Amino acid sequence: MSDYIKEQILGIADNFRALAALSGDIETVARACTDTLRTGNKIMFCGNGGSAADSQHLAAELVGRYKLNRPAMNALALTVDTSILTAVGNDYGYDTVFARQLEGVGRAGDLLVGLSTSGNSRNIVLAMELARSMGIRTAALTGRGGGAMKEQADFCIAVPSDATNNIQEMHIAVGHLVCELVEQEMYGRKALFLDRDGVVNVDGGYVHRIEDFQLVPGILELCRRAKEKGYLVIVVTNQSGIGRGMFTEEDFSRLTDYMKEVFRNAGAEIADVFHCPSVDDGHPDRKPNPGLFLKACTAHGLDMASCVSVGDRERDIRAALSAGVGRNFLFSSGNGPTCATARVGTLNEVAARL
Repeated sequence: MSDYIKEQILGIADNFRALAALSGDIETVARACTDTLRTGNKIMFCGNGGSAADSQHLAAELVGRYKLNRPAMNALALTVDTSILTAVGNDYGYDTVFARQLEGVGRAGDLLVGLSTSGNSRNIVLAMELARSMGIRTAALTGRGGGAMKEQADFCIAVPSDATNNIQEMHIAVGHLVCELVEQEMYGRKALFLDRDGVVNVDGGYVHRIEDFQLVPGILELCRRAKEKGYLVIVVTNQSGIGRGMFTEEDFSRLTDYMKEVFRNAGAEIADVFHCPSVDDGHPDRKPNPGLFLKACTAHGLDMASCVSVGDRERDIRAALSAGVGRNFLFSSGNGPTCATARVGTLNEVAARL
């Protein structure tokens, strides 16, 4: 028995070495998935038996997460609703169970991914035929040769095996690779989040005029260090002075443009600025709520666990933690309790820890 186990494992290893030759096809499908999601469309999976399980598995990786802590991505499996599957199968025939669902939920610009070890599953072939007429692109994961699905699909990954179990082993590995590539493309970047008043500039109380804008010592050096380390610099700031009528959105924009120019000229570019003008503590964007961080995550494709934040108040830290930011520094000379990763007295201390 031991010899048989070793023989099987070595055979699986040989299959995966051969699979490496399809790296270009895998990249093409990953890019198709990324393009689909970036345009606001969705990815749909379908398959039968073990391939149905793989369909659900891969949809879950995208909606939940694979490796990165990031927003959910728009994906679903057409294999999970037993009421639809049995009703359509009973009334129209099993060959139509995926096409019927596609007709209802599919939209032009979506992507349909069909998994079949033979490549000849009739219900997937029919769904792909319908997808083409609806402007939905298709990708097939099959065994060697590709079968009828290869002729229908826009993209095909035909793994190098004729054995059902080995094909399924490679299908889930390919699916995992695709999920990882999509995550990295969509949400693989990291950022240094900065509160503004008290971190970027000296907090003189509702600062909104250029002549009152004074940089905190060490902020330019911190941002240059962040850039060297591959971080985007993003400012997230409560600006309730707007909501209180103390200054206007135009005043804020004018100062923001000036700030970004100063940083750009110093080689410390600010990638983006997100602000909340509301005075309502229940507003999802007003810190300590995480809305500004989450908007930045979506806009810039961030892996929040790899990000760093610096704030001068506990509400800054709580907002970052709620958004899943990995490391958070409280810039404060105090010594009270904090939920931050660490309290720092200078911004140079943060720069040294990037």
